[in-house]
Amino acid sequence: MSKVKKRVRPTKEQAQELNRRLDAVVDAGHTNDLYCDCEVCQALAEQAELMGYRTNSTIKKPSEKWERRRREAKRKRQIDAVKMANLAGQGLTSAEISRKIYRSKDYINKLAKEFEITLATKKRGRKPCH
Repeated sequence: MSKVKKRVRPTKEQAQELNRRLDAVVDAGHTNDLYCDCEVCQALAEQAELMGYRTNSTIKKPSEKWERRRREAKRKRQIDAVKMANLAGQGLTSAEISRKIYRSKDYINKLAKEFEITLATKKRGRKPCH
């Protein structure tokens, strides 16, 4: 059985330095960019490797496979939104739409909110007497 290298707890100064670099990355607006190669992000990666939070700080570009999957998913969502808008125009509820296009009701509601589509709702309350 191989021995796992134990990570040494960082000093207070190292933790403060890491937090300062994290703040710099957030101020630069690179929070969602995992593969950024700017000075600020590289300094954060080096500090994280120094402290033992990362084993390999070389930043590699993502493969084309993930970009293609992201584009395909976005396209499917747009197609579902168009189908859903057509059915919502006919006055169907989210449950009825979900059964028609074979998607979950939660997915339908999330798409409706994202694309600002108004869905019909069933009227609640008592039925009229006559």
